[in-house]
Amino acid sequence: MSKTLILNIRNSAFPIATVRPATYVVWRNLDPYPHSAETENTADFFFNAGPLLPGEVSPPVLFSALGDFPYRCRYHADMSSTVHVRADAPVGGMAEDPGHGGHGGHEGHGTFHHLHGFVTGGRTGRRFYMAHTPVIADPRHSYQVILQGSLTTPEHVKAYEAIRNGSYGDRRVQIFHGHTSLPDIRDGITKVLPESSFAYYPDLKHPDDAVDIPGLEENIPVSIDKVLHFHTFDPDDDNGDGSLRYLVYGDMDDIFIDHFINKAPSFHSVAKLASAPTFWTAAHTNGVVELSVPAKKNFAPEPQADPTDRVR
Repeated sequence: MSKTLILNIRNSAFPIATVRPATYVVWRNLDPYPHSAETENTADFFFNAGPLLPGEVSPPVLFSALGDFPYRCRYHADMSSTVHVRADAPVGGMAEDPGHGGHGGHEGHGTFHHLHGFVTGGRTGRRFYMAHTPVIADPRHSYQVILQGSLTTPEHVKAYEAIRNGSYGDRRVQIFHGHTSLPDIRDGITKVLPESSFAYYPDLKHPDDAVDIPGLEENIPVSIDKVLHFHTFDPDDDNGDGSLRYLVYGDMDDIFIDHFINKAPSFHSVAKLASAPTFWTAAHTNGVVELSVPAKKNFAPEPQADPTDRVR
């Protein structure tokens, strides 16, 4: 099984990572402002794990070859670091605080492999909801996708429900799986997410950190039972009135709302509603309800005369 190393971005600095080949690296933004983690566009290789808003976790990037791989933040010119891939690196990788940020060495060639990530919601492994984590700048990930899915074996259903019904409850569970064509999911060609692995934020550690999550460590097939929503980002779309758009979906037990994403600076957010909206019925559980919150315009008040002023 591949290892995963989480790199925490703090105080406008990246850790310096040292990993073995076949290690996934994930960046987590713990600063109160956005960052990105990406290579130069002119490099022989390229990855873009951001932009990352405060609290967001990037899709994982697989480092499969030996070498030193520099990257940077597009928003802060003095932020850069390096992922060092060494055959003798510690198992699971090592992250070092650089103090003022690290700087990279020579470039690698074609060593990055992308996964798809989905944020899940729902209390049962027989029916849960998956919202794709997009990357607007990457055409392979430039879709907003909401799926209804299920785990295919009883032991995996039991393990998922143990997580959801325990103290972890409604907190974030993510599914990562090997890169597939998202349009193939839309068109019904891909009906199973292959070799999925589950990640838990922020409380449960990865199984490679010696925390046992029975039945949900690796290679878990996830059935795609229904495509609830699918659209391609359109940077030229003009929303005109500036209204905020949302997508509401779920069942009679768990209802979720996502921000509608179409172009930067759209953001990815998934929230569980505390209670069902007044319009919600069982008929709505078969799809997505689109909501629009009208924009409000602010007008400067008319100047008011000072009552102490008098015409002389």
